Amino acid sequence: MPLKKPFIVLMTGNIDINHSSFNQRRQDIIAATQYDDILMHIETTQFDLILFDLPVNCPVASVPDRLRHFCPPWMEEMPRTAGSSLGRHPWQSELIARIKDPLGMNSKTPVIAIVNPTKDSQSEQQCPTEFDDILTGPITEQRLNELIDLWKTKTLALDYIQILLSKTKNNRRLTRTLFEKLFEELPLQVIDIKDALENKQYDLAREITHKLNGSVSFCGLMDLQQPANTLESCLLNDNYASIHRHFLMLQQRTLNFTCHQKFILENFGKY
Repeated sequence: MPLKKPFIVLMTGNIDINHSSFNQRRQDIIAATQYDDILMHIETTQFDLILFDLPVNCPVASVPDRLRHFCPPWMEEMPRTAGSSLGRHPWQSELIARIKDPLGMNSKTPVIAIVNPTKDSQSEQQCPTEFDDILTGPITEQRLNELIDLWKTKTLALDYIQILLSKTKNNRRLTRTLFEKLFEELPLQVIDIKDALENKQYDLAREITHKLNGSVSFCGLMDLQQPANTLESCLLNDNYASIHRHFLMLQQRTLNFTCHQKFILENFGKY
């Protein structure tokens, strides 16, 4: 299941935000401007989102020879034109290579490029393929909060994709089929359980809950399995005093899962 854990953001470089105030006031954001500090963080902490300072209108520095053994192909193939730069300094290229290293703990972490273009630069910037998105600074705290909320939702959806891919041993066709069936069947099963409970048809409610519980357990969706298992146990043991509370939890968890349907089905092939 997508475990409820702190959503940790790394802000790197000279992003136009008061870094010191964030480090003092917010435990969910780590801001670093020095190379050694950034490198230490990406090698010791698994982040949920990385904001990477990406200056424009400056040439791409070549990758140092000592990095070529793990440097991804896209870095050597990047155009050396203004506006598509990885940064002003070689260490920025190194940091991106470190982040994207398949053996690194942040290789799957979304990376957002933040550009602060000059007056002469183009207002529309094309997002380099190694980044998940590109935004134009300055980034206000309100905008940062909106960005974090957006990627929290996306991260949960990506976690669901990884869970089912793991269950199917990366069988992408089967995984998509499972998602489609879950999105179709779970809401209907919840409605049927609700109707059965309202009509005091507890045996029927238990049968439907058992089927739902089996589906989410097979798929590894622990956040749905927990309330489904508890509700089934209450119905099995005639503990009717608690069934309403556990049903409401199952209903809410199902809504939390199905709200990701559009993003998962539209973006499944990208991951």
